Amino acid sequence: FVMVKFLRDSIVDPVDSEWFGFLKPGQAKETETLQESTLYKEDRLGLAEMDKAGKLVFLAVDGDHLQFSREWFNARLVPFLR
Repeated sequence: FVMVKFLRDSIVDPVDSEWFGFLKPGQAKETETLQESTLYKEDRLGLAEMDKAGKLVFLAVDGDHLQFSREWFNARLVPFLR
């Protein structure tokens, strides 16, 4: 399962949600990682199991929402499609 975070995303907020992170409960400023979340700890979607099996891939690109080069796509994503 491949997740891509666009580090300068102007569409998705918080950006960490592109890796299943989200705002910490009870406030709207600090985020928690996927691994810190109840979603992960209780394995509600099977992501913890996938992570333990080495089947989660976290990629990041320094760009705005869905802005990546063909070269980046070919080098980083195409191998997972083969």
